[in-house]
Amino acid sequence: MSNEKIGLVGFGYWGKIIFKNLKNMGYENITICEKREVDWGEIGEKLPVVKNYKNLMCDKVFIVTPASTHYKVVEHFLRNGVDVFCEKPLVFTEGECDELYNIARKNDCKLFVDWVFIYNPCVEKIKEIIQKEGMPKNIIANRMNYGPPRYDVDSKWDLASHDVSILLYILDQKPKNKFWKTFKRNKFSKTDDSAVGLLFFEETNAQINVSWEYGQKNRDFILEFDNFFVTWNDINKTVTKNKALEQIKSYSPLEKSIENFMNPKYDMKTQIFITKNTTRILEDER
Repeated sequence: MSNEKIGLVGFGYWGKIIFKNLKNMGYENITICEKREVDWGEIGEKLPVVKNYKNLMCDKVFIVTPASTHYKVVEHFLRNGVDVFCEKPLVFTEGECDELYNIARKNDCKLFVDWVFIYNPCVEKIKEIIQKEGMPKNIIANRMNYGPPRYDVDSKWDLASHDVSILLYILDQKPKNKFWKTFKRNKFSKTDDSAVGLLFFEETNAQINVSWEYGQKNRDFILEFDNFFVTWNDINKTVTKNKALEQIKSYSPLEKSIENFMNPKYDMKTQIFITKNTTRILEDER
């Protein structure tokens, strides 16, 4: 295992999950950057901590901070030649994506965004079916749950971004047109907790429904072909083609994502395509 110095900026809910995965994968030389006091009881060990990300010295960095801070934090590390793994969304405009990728190229470092679902084994299975059977006519993606709410982004950027990244990955093309409607199911929500999106590809129409103010968990992805349906149930980890149910062998998509980031030979072409186009699709019309 490499002895590279790893930085982790942000040690909230998802930051702790990133940390645990890094430890499980054998990485030890980790320094935390967190402004708040860290409860080491739940971690089981005490690690080096810095308060200001500009004081963090590392070879690779994981950025798990509010989305509104991503640009300035990512830019800082890229300008210092540090490989960056950033939680989604990277930024809120395609123009800012281009700026950050240009900085990464000029400084010979990697900018990797954690589109974790493109490493999901069920998504890989769906992509195999499409490659064999051809494009579906219609797709419906439901990502509904009760919580957790986000305060830095709305449901479109938090939840629908996953489904947009999946669609770009399995269809391997950009949509011709898009339509979004965000709204509040709960009038007391601080941001729009629900969204509906329509994406129109060359041969496929896709409908995306997301909410963190829904009374039950619903995570399914339905693909309609000419003569059959394919349904992915993300709760049960199953893919069904018509009535033929297949239990998909499980592995950790997050570990796969981290593994690809750490791999110096990983081809970034698909990563960049998904990041730039997911941002473009979600970006508000000006």
